[in-house]
Amino acid sequence: MKSKKLEEVLPIYAIENNLLISKKGDISVVYKLELPQIYSMDVDSINDINAIFDKFIRSFPEGTIIQKQDYFFIDKVTGALADAESILTRSDNQFFFEKPTLSHECYLVLTKDSKNTISFTSKPQLYKTFIQETGEFQKLVVASMSFLTKENYFSAERLKDDALVLLLDKYFSLSKDGDTFLKDVFMDKKLQVGNKHAEIYSISSNLQLPIKIDSSIRNGDFSTPKTDFQIPFIQPISVGLDCNHIYNQVIYIEKSEKLYSHLTSKMNKFKSLAVISKENKLIYDQINDLIQTVLEKELKFVKQHYSVIIWNESQEGLDKNRTEIKNSFRELGMTPYQIKYAIENAYLNNCPGAALFLQDSFKFIGVSEQAPVLMNFESYYEGNKSGILFCDRKNGAPLRLDLWDEPVKRGLIVNRNRLIFGPSGTGKSFLINHIASQYFEQGHHIVMIDIGNSYKKLCQLCNGQYFTYDVGEPLQFNPFYTGGEEITVDKKVFIISLIIFLWKGDDSYRREEKQILAMYIDAYYEFLQKNTAVFACMSTFYEFVCANTVLEKEDVYFDKMSFQLSIRDFHDGKYAEILNSRNPIDLVAERFIVFEMDNIKDHPVLFPLVTMLCIDVVMSKIRQVPSVKKSIFIDECWKPISKGEMAEFIKYLYKTVRKFYGEVAIATQDVEDILDTAAGPAMINNTDTMILLSHKKKMASKDKFAKYLSFSESDLEKLFSTDKREVYIKVGSISNVYKVTVSPQRYACYSSNADENKTIYEVYNETENMELALNQFVESNN
Repeated sequence: MKSKKLEEVLPIYAIENNLLISKKGDISVVYKLELPQIYSMDVDSINDINAIFDKFIRSFPEGTIIQKQDYFFIDKVTGALADAESILTRSDNQFFFEKPTLSHECYLVLTKDSKNTISFTSKPQLYKTFIQETGEFQKLVVASMSFLTKENYFSAERLKDDALVLLLDKYFSLSKDGDTFLKDVFMDKKLQVGNKHAEIYSISSNLQLPIKIDSSIRNGDFSTPKTDFQIPFIQPISVGLDCNHIYNQVIYIEKSEKLYSHLTSKMNKFKSLAVISKENKLIYDQINDLIQTVLEKELKFVKQHYSVIIWNESQEGLDKNRTEIKNSFRELGMTPYQIKYAIENAYLNNCPGAALFLQDSFKFIGVSEQAPVLMNFESYYEGNKSGILFCDRKNGAPLRLDLWDEPVKRGLIVNRNRLIFGPSGTGKSFLINHIASQYFEQGHHIVMIDIGNSYKKLCQLCNGQYFTYDVGEPLQFNPFYTGGEEITVDKKVFIISLIIFLWKGDDSYRREEKQILAMYIDAYYEFLQKNTAVFACMSTFYEFVCANTVLEKEDVYFDKMSFQLSIRDFHDGKYAEILNSRNPIDLVAERFIVFEMDNIKDHPVLFPLVTMLCIDVVMSKIRQVPSVKKSIFIDECWKPISKGEMAEFIKYLYKTVRKFYGEVAIATQDVEDILDTAAGPAMINNTDTMILLSHKKKMASKDKFAKYLSFSESDLEKLFSTDKREVYIKVGSISNVYKVTVSPQRYACYSSNADENKTIYEVYNETENMELALNQFVESNN
């Protein structure tokens, strides 16, 4: 075969003024599109996007070609995921380095047909007209792109000259980064670009499509007996195909009457041949149905072309890719044509800006309404610059999810609080460890209140403060101590809630009792200002109440004897040490704090009391560092403080932490735990972020999620598709599922396996070095 020079076969003449110019004088404007995340859209969103793009197609005049190209490249993670020097961050960089993944880029090429070949030198008037029409076309493109991007599904950036050169390089080198020196291209019955073996599959006829095409299809892997997980129809051959490929989609806008006439002529031909074979009768029926649909719905005829280029650096790899793509087409009921004898035309003229040169045999007539169903409007997961390290569900590629700043800036949430639901065995503590460790690495102050020693290793690794409540040597607090400052409203609310709990327990109280108690607190602090020798604590407050009255005939509403009998244990009885400390815990400088409550988890008084006191200590801390990010994790311990007056305390907690640049993350096993408490509505109403682990064994909760957490059907489909080591996250109205994939060092740090922890602590107890203990465990298990 005689070789040809590139300039002889390349259909693009020039790149000038941010335009692609073909050898016939067609001009093309190119945009790079950002698309919605894969698996993020429900059926309504899919239909909405298709309707928007149909209107976009209709906005252009005859002679316009809309070419959409999706490039999918097998890639590797090469850059560092973070710059921090902690053992866990270093392990992330090492663990994910050179991990194979897929990347995606989407380009929209809008071409104006020049009608006739332009001579740029011999016909100045024709050239002048060409320039004028080019300007008008660009104005139309800007208006249409504005319409396309206003719905928030898409964002677009116009490519300039250098980016256009790079795009052509990507296409003709089949390489993500392009290639300055284009490789030899072999196009005789097979396609080979440099060392890359390639094949092209085309959809060039309605007969290659299934009889009925829906905008979405059921994904069997993620569906359950009670939920249907829907994905866009075309996903299996676009974002769902796990190999190097380009999905090319071209819409030709021509005179509808011309296309109608052509289609009618073709239909009549097959009608006369219908008696010969059933196949001819079937083709006649299909064309007739298409024409009737267009006439009834007043749709617009268009020509279209769809093709997929796959490639691999080895022939064996390409054989495997061929099997994959044929299976994907088969899944959709499509029968693609593998292009061999016209491969030069198909490859060269599918390049950006050259679609007008594509031979007619590769085009077929359809309607603008159906065309978007065959186009890809999804991309792989887009991460943030900072946030929690997860992996995308499709390819396992690492990405960062910002749950702190970005959702607030976008207006998705008004608070950073979150509820975490994880049924037993789904990895709730593992996930919380993962979130807390990264927030600590990113500068947050972390406080964790826990049952079960789930966060001890992480605390020791971070050189944090670990408080374990021991009945023999109890933690000592002093909620009355203000350091000589005037008592704040928040502090007063907390003390009232605390005393009512100690006095009334789970019993109801009268509003008058609460009001009189508030008056006693005001009077007590006035007394302290005048009597500086008196130390503020529970004992002196108890003595003050016993010795004074704040209201005439207060005994009608305030049972002082009941108060004394209930509180006395905290004055000079068995719990006297807990609320009368003269050395209040100072945690302002501590960045990682854990309060472990396992020893008192079954105590009806101490458990809720100490939990409340720990939170109050934390509140005192966060008020002193208002500009620092603060995360408070309460794992199961919230239950005892959610009854009666404690519901008011929960509201106080949410309100206060929000004002001081913080969040409360409350974790529990079941949504029923929240719903069955008095504080439940307050917790849900003040939480804009929901994090849920696999609920496949909790399908009975489906209706409760819909009713009480306002989960849509799409939210429920995603939630119940979540498997082990996956997490469903809903931020405001946006939701998706992510993988929790971690390095061996992070696994060792987070694991709750008793045997593994025993091995780790054998080293730690000898060395008092948790980093060394984790590394030795990882090395011994390699």
